[in-house]
Amino acid sequence: MRESPGSTPLSLFVLALLTLAGAAPAPAQQPSASWPAQVRRLRDASASRPATGKAGLSGMSARRATTLRFEAIIAESEPNDSVRTADSAALGDRATGVVNPAHDVDTWFVDLAAGQFFSVDVDAESIGSPLDATLVLFAPDGRTVLAVNDDFDGPDSRISFRVATSGRYFVAISAFGRLAGSPELTYALNFGTVTCAAVGTEREPNDTPETATPLAIGESGSGELCALNDSPAGDQDYWAFRGEAGTTIELDVDAAALGFFVDPVLTLFASDGTTRLAFNDDQDGADSRLQFSIVTTGTYYATVAAVESGGNPFPYTLHLRTTAPGPGDPISVRAEKLGAPLGLAVGRTGDLFVGDLTGNRILRVTSAGDVTIFAEGISSPLGLAFDASGQLLVASGDGDVYRITPEGQATRFITDTRSPFWVAVAPDGRIWITETFDRSLRRYSATGRFEARFDAVAIGGSGPGPLAIGPSGEPYFSNGTEIWRLVNGELRRVFTDAHVLFAFAFDTAGNIYAPAPAAGTIKLLDPTGRPLADPFAVGPDAPLAVAFGRDGTGATVARLFATEIRTGQLIEVNPAGIAHPGLPVGAAELPIPIDVAAGGLLGAGGLSASDLEFLDRQGNRNGRYDVGDFEAYIRRAP
Repeated sequence: MRESPGSTPLSLFVLALLTLAGAAPAPAQQPSASWPAQVRRLRDASASRPATGKAGLSGMSARRATTLRFEAIIAESEPNDSVRTADSAALGDRATGVVNPAHDVDTWFVDLAAGQFFSVDVDAESIGSPLDATLVLFAPDGRTVLAVNDDFDGPDSRISFRVATSGRYFVAISAFGRLAGSPELTYALNFGTVTCAAVGTEREPNDTPETATPLAIGESGSGELCALNDSPAGDQDYWAFRGEAGTTIELDVDAAALGFFVDPVLTLFASDGTTRLAFNDDQDGADSRLQFSIVTTGTYYATVAAVESGGNPFPYTLHLRTTAPGPGDPISVRAEKLGAPLGLAVGRTGDLFVGDLTGNRILRVTSAGDVTIFAEGISSPLGLAFDASGQLLVASGDGDVYRITPEGQATRFITDTRSPFWVAVAPDGRIWITETFDRSLRRYSATGRFEARFDAVAIGGSGPGPLAIGPSGEPYFSNGTEIWRLVNGELRRVFTDAHVLFAFAFDTAGNIYAPAPAAGTIKLLDPTGRPLADPFAVGPDAPLAVAFGRDGTGATVARLFATEIRTGQLIEVNPAGIAHPGLPVGAAELPIPIDVAAGGLLGAGGLSASDLEFLDRQGNRNGRYDVGDFEAYIRRAP
């Protein structure tokens, strides 16, 4: 068990306490992140610069940016397991020791001056030792944890820290979890300072569009992120290239692939240097990769930055190449400034309805791109769907499902849920909901009456999440990297993908259009999950929900829209790339008006022999149309 590159400052603090207190974290099976947690992560991702956080990660291969002149080599002297008995070291020294016996902690102190960019680097695996070291840096009071690191350059650890106050600082080294200890667990600690300078082909300073390092398509550039340099905001390297209209470019950064436990992010900017066009984090494990279809010839800018702005320098390589566009490229922006849009539903006249997580509101977007507020006051609107009566259902983060009239009046509709995530309406008018609280799939009548619950804990992953009704009228849902469906009360896996798939949609051929936000793409899969186009289209950042449009008559058309949570946009893929119109969603129109069916019970005219036979099949099938048949029929209505 090791601390991941994306760990939070709290987890670092807990790990430091475990290291010092002698407790070892117990191994456990960690469940996949819940759907609400995944949405929060996507929503809160920085638009153009990584958020500040813990000290970063680095190691031996990145040491070219660090002054390590080994003024002296100092062996530890036991006991040195506390700040009171710490061994002395100075900048430029190399300290040596051994973690032995089990639970051993070796402590060193070093005197530092305000403003110094201090570095302490472990050599263990790199010198043949089996030690998996953990480092903790303490403030001069000997208690305040300033930084923790486990695993940067393989299992070897490193801490880089900008010193704010002059004083005596303490470094503690132990085996991970303090479980191990033996004469074989030797180490060397290198005390030095970091110097931020140009590395590889980058030209420093290159932290603005005006100072960007040029890069040609088909080439690779190399540099180093000195994450906590002289700028408090941290290092961010700009690269400039010329993009030709009609081409699709791919930016691919390698850093974790070089053997470092780091997390670089990529951002693409337009010719003005400020308009963000695309963003990616963690497409290739911790490394990032994005694609973008160029519409206008000009100069574009790419930035490489670290998820955490403070910490160890690390090298990277940036590859710039062209790639074949998907059939749905290029995308078009249909509406902007939508907050954090997630859920998407299409009305009978073609207007699109979008749930804004941050604004706690539902927005209406017309075919002309005009945006108005349809309803407000619904906390964290998630999944959206129209019911059989043409009212909009909204799964809310407050635990209920709301129903909104065509006039925008919202009321609580289904209130026996705890944490509903997505909602879909079947052709028979029944309402399906994925419940993240107990990982279940729930079915309701068209009037909101609970009918059945289907336990889905056994499917694993994140549990039932984004939901759609398939061609056969059965519910399909994603549990993360898998699509499942419910068949005769039994859950069956349809296919497995390499990426987390969010709110997907079907066309009339049964093909699946599935957004993969981590990849920044929309995929086209056949009914069995076989890729037909991957990517089908490249989104600006992280497409989350897709839906087919409708024309003025209510017929579903071959136009596909998607919400982009990070850019606050509603996008449309290239209609020329869509071979089939969308599968009609929601309740089917009742073939016989309710008032006509009711009148038939009283002897009124208007019902043909085939109508009477149809109504009888809805109920008891006794060869005549009666009250029981009518009751069964109206259960399909609102």
